Amino acid sequence: MPNYKVSLQAKNEGLSYEDESGTYRFNLSRKNKTWIVHLPPTKGNNYVTHPLSNQEQELLYPRISKYLSRIWWFGVWPVNYEVQFGV
Repeated sequence: MPNYKVSLQAKNEGLSYEDESGTYRFNLSRKNKTWIVHLPPTKGNNYVTHPLSNQEQELLYPRISKYLSRIWWFGVWPVNYEVQFGV
């Protein structure tokens, strides 16, 4: 079982992804039923901009998409969203 954590941050304006390689932080926005994950993220405790390698993209994008595509608001109502990665 992969050991990672994805969570919304700062009034749903950010997303944090954490695993054994470190913590990535992404800015987020939402337009209607689409989450937009802004690139590049920062990595580490110093919030240094970190362009993602192809290997990181292959690992992070599906996990983040899975998390954002179906969110339970107030633990009661599931809502389905599209997820886009870009500037």
